[in-house]
Amino acid sequence: MSFVYAEKGDNSLDIHCDTKIELDSFAGASFSLEQMELIRKYGIVKTTLVCPEISISFAGNNIYLASKLFNRLYKKRRFSTKELVDMAYAIHMEGNINDIEFIIASCDEGVLSLICIKEHEIHTDCIFAWIGSHVAHREFQEYRIKNNEGKASDRTNGAFLEIVQGCSDKSVGGFHITVGYNSVENIIGYKRCKTFQNTNRQIIQPGKTVRFLVDAQEGGFSFEQIPVSMDDLILRIDQMEPAILYSKRARMTERDMENSQLFSLMLPMLIREDGNGKWIRL
Repeated sequence: MSFVYAEKGDNSLDIHCDTKIELDSFAGASFSLEQMELIRKYGIVKTTLVCPEISISFAGNNIYLASKLFNRLYKKRRFSTKELVDMAYAIHMEGNINDIEFIIASCDEGVLSLICIKEHEIHTDCIFAWIGSHVAHREFQEYRIKNNEGKASDRTNGAFLEIVQGCSDKSVGGFHITVGYNSVENIIGYKRCKTFQNTNRQIIQPGKTVRFLVDAQEGGFSFEQIPVSMDDLILRIDQMEPAILYSKRARMTERDMENSQLFSLMLPMLIREDGNGKWIRL
């Protein structure tokens, strides 16, 4: 089902998504075997940058409907935010209520906007918005209320990471991906950041410090999120030699490249540095 959460401040906008995805029995008709194997291991990024000013996040039981929206936008070439919202709402209304939900973020001329489409409704001018798993959202809110010290953005980041690491809804998980607003360039993009995840909970005694670097044998790992472009995002995992490239243009096989159902989905492949500052596919 996935989980995506977004919140907007006076001059800030942050979007958080997980990467886990459960492929149904019909996925073999859409993905090559090579691509399916990587998706099962590393999932997909559920926020796509359609242009420097607009991002689209999605959650639901039918991710191909998200690609359907991306295809329509590509064919239209030029569109307003209102036209985008109308197209997203029409696709949302096509299937069952939980098939696809959207969060659309924009920074038109420095004016930040969050629009949420779910449960057959359009919610505009949102300060915060979420889509996907109700279980994940409930546990996310519980964690934020329980840990209410510090900046709101830090509490949100910590709560979302907690959900990715151990949600009761097993359809949520994978990596914690963050997207944000760059006020200097007036664009929305993937953030450059370092994340520490631990699949096992730590019990911290009073007066003791939290261990960020946890051995892989103890369920810990860390990764750097490296934005390359609007189309490409690299996750460099410290405990794994190859890195993961999530891309809406690069594909594992010719079959995947030609499949319009996969258009603009941020799919994974493994890459490594060649020693000369370049990345090559494994």
